Amino acid sequence: MLKQNEKIVLTGIEALDALKEIEFILISLRKMGNFYAEKPSAPEEYQRATTDFIDNYAITKRLAKVRTIISRHFDDSLGKDDMDDIERHFSDLKFWEPNKPLKKANNATKKLAVSRGKIEQVTCKRNELLVIFTNELDESLLITFHNAIAFNGVSTIGAETCGLSEETDSNFSQDKKHIPSVQNKKTYYFRASNNKDIIFTIIADSYKTESI
Repeated sequence: MLKQNEKIVLTGIEALDALKEIEFILISLRKMGNFYAEKPSAPEEYQRATTDFIDNYAITKRLAKVRTIISRHFDDSLGKDDMDDIERHFSDLKFWEPNKPLKKANNATKKLAVSRGKIEQVTCKRNELLVIFTNELDESLLITFHNAIAFNGVSTIGAETCGLSEETDSNFSQDKKHIPSVQNKKTYYFRASNNKDIIFTIIADSYKTESI
């Protein structure tokens, strides 16, 4: 990287303009994710809503504006490889092409840490339990508990928690030992952030987290 590109400076108004576009896109997509997470027909409607949002609100132009604000401050002198610093850093990107699907982002399947935050919504869907959670970084997560067969909560919605953990010795866990159909299930729980009391417990096979 060129020495002059190791640190670039935006004016305050440039930074605010870029942040404004990002905020519009990020919060709108998050609101759509939260809204459609509760609906049985969510996949089809959610795909249509996001497509319409991208088309009707000029999302590509907004993102291009953010790119211009940032990139124009870089020195675009070419190196020995005939690339500037931006081209070189982007050289490993794989773009969408017809009949060449991109790999899904890792966070679609891996377990994201569920740390301190707030439980926003809880929804039962067939044999799954869906929990929408906002963490301390104001990121929205969808937590899906697979083959959930029981849950118990006290003042759950809106509760501030210490995050999600797997329970080993709660009364709920002890009770399930006497029920053959749930003996092989795992017990997950949320504790209140103020007094560490368990406020929400779920019995299920497993869970996954996704950013929304």
